[in-house]
Amino acid sequence: MSLLEITGLTWDPRGTRRRLAPDPLTLDPGETAVVVAADAAEADAFTDLLLGLEMPLGGRIRVGGEEVTMRLPAEREIGLVPANAGLLPHLTVERNLALAAGDDLAPSFVHGRIAYMARRLDIQGFLRSRPHELAHDERLSVALARALCRLLPVKVMVIEDRTGCGPCHAAVSGALGADPGLAVLVVTDDRTRVASLASPSHYWEIEDAAQP
Repeated sequence: MSLLEITGLTWDPRGTRRRLAPDPLTLDPGETAVVVAADAAEADAFTDLLLGLEMPLGGRIRVGGEEVTMRLPAEREIGLVPANAGLLPHLTVERNLALAAGDDLAPSFVHGRIAYMARRLDIQGFLRSRPHELAHDERLSVALARALCRLLPVKVMVIEDRTGCGPCHAAVSGALGADPGLAVLVVTDDRTRVASLASPSHYWEIEDAAQP
């Protein structure tokens, strides 16, 4: 059974119906796939569908065999690593992780969760740092830890890759190193990076749904 399955998905972000080609997209545990968009806006629109921030016109998204197409973001076992890491700049790494782990829960639980993820991703030395003090790859590692700190276990990790931002390779390797059972989906607007991120058999494109 595929960990991620996207079948017949169509959406209309800017007045033009879009779809994935080929159809369906399937991704097994431990695999990495790349979805290529024409530009950052198109890539963002597709990521929003995966996370549940927008709803599609048709089709379905399944994670671990369960349909999540209409579920709320917090009910999906899908994590996100933004292209720029998306960390809150005024907070330390530890506080960024605490917000994801459930800042309103028992402090002992939150601290334990943070310590566990910090060890898994080897970021213990960054916990008191602020994002601007970290290198690009280090910020991505923190963003990955934040995504994995969620109470609902993550089965699929969506990693954004955008023109003008540093490459996302550290996040891809970090995700599979932290949990070999994850499925990793890179959503990019930079076609030149595809070859170094996934094999040709794990490569999809966003296209006009009116095409034959």
